Amino acid sequence: MKVLVLGDLCLDTLVEGEVAFDSAAARDGGDFSLWTPLFDAPGGTAYHFAAAALRCGHTPVIVGAVGADVAGRAITAALTGEAIGHQVAVADGRPTGRTVIGYSATGARVMFASQGTANEGLSGGVVEEVLDALPGFDAVWVSGLSLSRRATPTYASVREIASGATARGVRLLLDVVPHEFHRHFSDVPSITAELGPVHGLVSELTSARRLLGLGEAGEALTDRRLDETAGLLLEHVAATVLRYRTGSLYRQSVRTRGGLAHDLERPVPDRLGLRGYGDTMTCEVLAELVGAGHKDTTTSGKIESL
Repeated sequence: MKVLVLGDLCLDTLVEGEVAFDSAAARDGGDFSLWTPLFDAPGGTAYHFAAAALRCGHTPVIVGAVGADVAGRAITAALTGEAIGHQVAVADGRPTGRTVIGYSATGARVMFASQGTANEGLSGGVVEEVLDALPGFDAVWVSGLSLSRRATPTYASVREIASGATARGVRLLLDVVPHEFHRHFSDVPSITAELGPVHGLVSELTSARRLLGLGEAGEALTDRRLDETAGLLLEHVAATVLRYRTGSLYRQSVRTRGGLAHDLERPVPDRLGLRGYGDTMTCEVLAELVGAGHKDTTTSGKIESL
């Protein structure tokens, strides 16, 4: 299955040691220092989904932007080295996205992400090239991060590509990220008003419930609440993938209007293995999410990656 991937590209700096969020030194007004190995790795929602899709036997093509800097060159080199299809523009005057990520002993994450980066500057000729190539794709995957900054070129470009996809019969998939996505869109109809018809919606269960105005912070996540959430989402989309953690397990469920219900359970990985783990679970069921009867496609010759 060939999937166009719209999302952010970042160079992540990962903190290898455990981060103590509730530090006694910090509570007492002192400094908190952690001496630990750090390492850089390609990241961002587009990278993680595309890498997972490739591992699961699909053909992803990332469309995004990086800066004219060392981080941008590292990302494009990684995409080429991993044989991930990509059409990556260099955004003038904007640096490559950067994040610093650490985890506590429980897996809770702390992340510092840069603003004003190339991820906000996708525009121009690359968009036209994507629109021309869309008939060769089975689906377009959109990261919610691309929709969280409305006053940017990327927001307008993603809307244009999404509109072009639905006009050409290419199915649109939306990943509900970040966790505060509900602050940008009040409900599912407000999303489809911007993007057009969304075929499939992927989300952590908590994020989906916030989008629907359900539940309270800290509520217990159960199969009953998953069923409730999926039922309400299927009033607006044809298929959903919902995930939540329970103890040492990650649980995921695919539900469709046609009655398909496919549940998966996977062990929660170690801290550093959490990056992109949900994308891997999603890509295991990507064909079910997109649906049967999708086109058998070949790579377009217009652009090598597209």
